[in-house]
Amino acid sequence: MTRPATSSAAVESRTVVWIDSRRALLVRWDGTPHVTRLESEVPPRRRGGEHVTHDAILRTMGAPDPDGHRSEHLRQFLQQVAACIDPRDPVEIVGRGPVHKRLADLVVEQDGRHGRAREVTARPAKALTEAQLIARVREIAGDSAPRVRRGVPASR
Repeated sequence: MTRPATSSAAVESRTVVWIDSRRALLVRWDGTPHVTRLESEVPPRRRGGEHVTHDAILRTMGAPDPDGHRSEHLRQFLQQVAACIDPRDPVEIVGRGPVHKRLADLVVEQDGRHGRAREVTARPAKALTEAQLIARVREIAGDSAPRVRRGVPASR
């Protein structure tokens, strides 16, 4: 069932989030777009270029875990992003890699703790521009942008 285009006052608000480990772009639609950009402090993933041995004795004695530091930064970034999502809005979370799924799981977990029930979807997607995210959130909110035909004057 498709919804007819409605005036901006009657549009249901929605949020779309594009995220990876370096940044998040949140677009909330309630008749007009509200864009929030967040940059993370998650260190880049270590790439193995040289052979490194790990002594089992050092690991059991509490030697620092290089990925543990990154995981903690990522956890904090996901919490920061989740805090920016309006708890009343249905939300679609998209992105590359597993980060978008982790954010969706966090939002669902927080909703459960606070007794909220809303639609939370996650799907993989390549990097999207701000304009593409605005078009997507308008579409799922039922307020698609009017089509403009080239060479034909707009009716008044």
